[in-house]
Amino acid sequence: MPHLTIVGAPALADRLQDVETALRVVVVGGPIDQRAEQAADAVREGANVFLLWPPAVSSREAEALARRAEEAGVEVGVARPLGGQALSGIPDGWAARLVTLTLVARTGGALAQAGWAGLLAGAVDLCLTLADARDASRLDAVAERDGDAIRAVALSGRFETGAHVQAVVRLSDYADGDTIALYASRPGSRVEARSLDGPLCVEVEGQRETSPLVVGREASEEEIRAFARSVDGGHRPLYGLDAALAALRLVERVRQQLR
Repeated sequence: MPHLTIVGAPALADRLQDVETALRVVVVGGPIDQRAEQAADAVREGANVFLLWPPAVSSREAEALARRAEEAGVEVGVARPLGGQALSGIPDGWAARLVTLTLVARTGGALAQAGWAGLLAGAVDLCLTLADARDASRLDAVAERDGDAIRAVALSGRFETGAHVQAVVRLSDYADGDTIALYASRPGSRVEARSLDGPLCVEVEGQRETSPLVVGREASEEEIRAFARSVDGGHRPLYGLDAALAALRLVERVRQQLR
């Protein structure tokens, strides 16, 4: 008997009709201002929850949900801001000391549909993941505007792990498509990508490998299938509410500086 319930995402529901889980899983989409409340209702009923991005209106709402989930003993997974299992080729425990990122969204293109909140969160998520960090001890951000519309955001900071990060997110009317320039390094190893279609080039301890760079995709059914498999197996989700909270908090700090 299927135990997967989809709330507010009919397109996903059509593609996930075949998923059966040993435990009850509720996928929550729909209006952003209702997601945390709907997820809390599911948690109270003992369900594991997977939230589309963003999981809540604010980090405060997400924190309250995290407390409820911990009390209930259930897992909460979240779709990454830019979709997919970004940077899945990075070895466990690898942490960069330097991260530089430029993310260009072509005006009217697929990446631009994420909106500024989604693009910023995606950039922050990538930097946090590469640095294996959860907070910044120093953060500076500036926006370039066209009237009231933001055209570009540049941020720099130092994470609590000691990693230094520089990132630029911008819209372009002239780019042929969505692009990325990503470089992360620590002594003796580095990670680099020059296209959203990959490859992600990883050099660690003298060994070089390439893997897909899964960024810039909508929340896919594979993310949800992976979450269902993880909770069935008694494992923590690949991208849980703790990681999403870190991105939400940092994005809120950036947006405060942009006002």
